[in-house]
Amino acid sequence: MKILLPVFLCGLFASVSATAAAPATVQPFRADYAAFRNGSELGRTTLELSDNRDGSWTLRSETKGTSGLARLAGIHIVETSRFRWQDGRPVALAYDYRQDGAFKQRTREARFDWTANEVLVREDGEHRYAAVPDLIDRQSVTLALAADLIRGATQFDYKVAVMDRIEEMHYVRGPAESLAVPAGRYETVLMKRESSGKDNRRRVARSWFAESLGWLPVQIEQVDGKGDTVTLKLLSPPKK
Repeated sequence: MKILLPVFLCGLFASVSATAAAPATVQPFRADYAAFRNGSELGRTTLELSDNRDGSWTLRSETKGTSGLARLAGIHIVETSRFRWQDGRPVALAYDYRQDGAFKQRTREARFDWTANEVLVREDGEHRYAAVPDLIDRQSVTLALAADLIRGATQFDYKVAVMDRIEEMHYVRGPAESLAVPAGRYETVLMKRESSGKDNRRRVARSWFAESLGWLPVQIEQVDGKGDTVTLKLLSPPKK
């Protein structure tokens, strides 16, 4: 069984705070989502954003298989990003990923050395490459999208550290949509990205953000190169 991992879940957020002294940023929150694959429920994902009170923040997601094969396989995935805010946008400091289950175990860790301007990734060996300004890890992409929506950005381009390189990601703002999820009905803005991998198969990532929830994504969807669709839907309004 192939489980599409929650790297695209990437960062969920709640209310906005702004002052004259600093750019608005996403504020601490906790939110629960139901995860589906091709329309069938797989499990539950809890996402939490917290202020470490030392100039850094932590974004953590935890996914557990609760239905079907995901439950039988004991799927348990924890993804953690540590970052700092710079001019209202996240900048990566550390990233850790762990997947446990009967069919597959996987780990990845990344460290961002801004003194040496270097990224070190450990997965299937060690990978080192030069860091660039505004670099984020893959879980933090949705966080970066929310932060840019908060500050009224018109371009949505991101430099993302993956295993052995920096990947350029470009999102397009779509039309407003009224969207119903288990937490209720929300007026949303769609953010969309299309890409292709080494196999040239089309991949699509979509996130629907609700301004009424401080630009929290109420639904996130990813279509992989084989046409399988994984979707997250907000179960209840986020807790602050």
